Amino acid sequence: MTRLEYINMVRRLEDRMYRLAKQMLISADEASDAVQETFAKLWGKKEQMNHIENKDAYIMRSLRNYCLDRIKSKQADESRLNDHEFHVSGISYEARYETTEKVSIVMQLINSLPEKQRSIILLRDIEGYEFKEMAELLDMNENAIRTALSRTRKILRTELLKQYEYGLQRNQQYS
Repeated sequence: MTRLEYINMVRRLEDRMYRLAKQMLISADEASDAVQETFAKLWGKKEQMNHIENKDAYIMRSLRNYCLDRIKSKQADESRLNDHEFHVSGISYEARYETTEKVSIVMQLINSLPEKQRSIILLRDIEGYEFKEMAELLDMNENAIRTALSRTRKILRTELLKQYEYGLQRNQQYS
């Protein structure tokens, strides 16, 4: 891979990689670092890159693996939610708090999913990836992704209902 080919590849994929890293790591600084680290590692493997058929999928998978390693090494699942701020403008303090609480519950549920399910829901519903892109990135069949996504959404829906029904029953008990 020549320097020019590498630069063109970086320019083409940088925004897409940043969005994925930001979604996984939450922090903009960490996302930028992850993209830079991934590109640096890939430059070190530039000779091997010539033999890879789907470079985009390989690069995105490398970034995803790097982000997962960062999350695991920092045990960031709990701290990500505490550090993340949800900016909601034009609504009351109570509504803002309730929205933040709901998003926090959904993110906790997503973070509690097995890695494959978590990746699928984040890529499709948060990042907006197409099934074909997800299939390449996750090295899965499109139909398997559709099935896993459906099951994952059902799990999330069931868990959300449990939490809200529990809250309703508890509130009714005290009224």
